[in-house]
Amino acid sequence: MTNVVDAASSATTSPAAEASESATPATSAPTIASIDEGRQLIDDIDIRIRALVATRKDLSAQVQALRAAAGGPRVEHGRENAIITAWADELGPRGAEIALAVLTLCRGNLP
Repeated sequence: MTNVVDAASSATTSPAAEASESATPATSAPTIASIDEGRQLIDDIDIRIRALVATRKDLSAQVQALRAAAGGPRVEHGRENAIITAWADELGPRGAEIALAVLTLCRGNLP
């Protein structure tokens, strides 16, 4: 199983290129031989998800600051709706809930 966080940090391409290359999610899980093995893989995935969300949160703060400095709004509702739709299309209604939680976390404190 490829470690997304390690793979992205060791690549020599730009962050935007890395993001587009990893935009296609893996759709199959490895076959496991035991509950312990499955739990370890799940724990590893959870660590990577938290790291990716933390990176997303940092990037979102930078984008919000740049947009505000340019006189724009902190939040682009059209973009957020597109993100929620993409998550829902991929994962169903619960995917939309996850997207909304991630977006809310990454927005920071709104005035």
